[in-house]
Amino acid sequence: MKKIVLAIMIVVAAITANAQNLRFGIKGGLNFSKETKNEMVKQYISKDLSFRTGFHVGGVVNYALNSRWELETDLLYSMQGYKDKIDVMAEQSLSNEDYTVTSHYLNLPIAVKFFPVGGFYIECGPQWGYLLSKKDKIDNWDNTNMYRSGTTKKIDFGIFGGLGYRFKDNVFVEARYINGFTGTSKKNDGGKNRNIQMSLGYLF
Repeated sequence: MKKIVLAIMIVVAAITANAQNLRFGIKGGLNFSKETKNEMVKQYISKDLSFRTGFHVGGVVNYALNSRWELETDLLYSMQGYKDKIDVMAEQSLSNEDYTVTSHYLNLPIAVKFFPVGGFYIECGPQWGYLLSKKDKIDNWDNTNMYRSGTTKKIDFGIFGGLGYRFKDNVFVEARYINGFTGTSKKNDGGKNRNIQMSLGYLF
């Protein structure tokens, strides 16, 4: 972690030295997120968890290397999680209820952007996330949250790829697919985050 922070500081210092190519911005939009499950957990929960809708919002720092290549980092609050159906026993009867997990992350993606033609661009890079909190809810049921600090992993790491378009007035739209590699739970390896991110932003 110290090496990562040091590398980021060196990059920031180098970019600051050429501030004329540096721009700041804002972005936000929708998340369509879920988690994978290992084979053991699938036996007890579900073979395929459903996507849940959340959102993300935050700031952008963009640095133009030349007319075709850019580096960009975001600092984003991101609501993620997943949905499922589970059987609940209440008053000697079994009911199938909606089960929703909500994860709150602070994410730091670092993108390399390539502009092959006009304002159209392709991007990819790594993403680090920090879990702020995680809660679950069963519809029509007063349940106790099963996600506590002792069972959840705080650091999430993944990679992403995406497409976007920047208009001449510096408004941009983009779509990213984020593939997590770090298990979200300390038990049974946990699921891995999957997130489709649709964004609208502006560079000042």
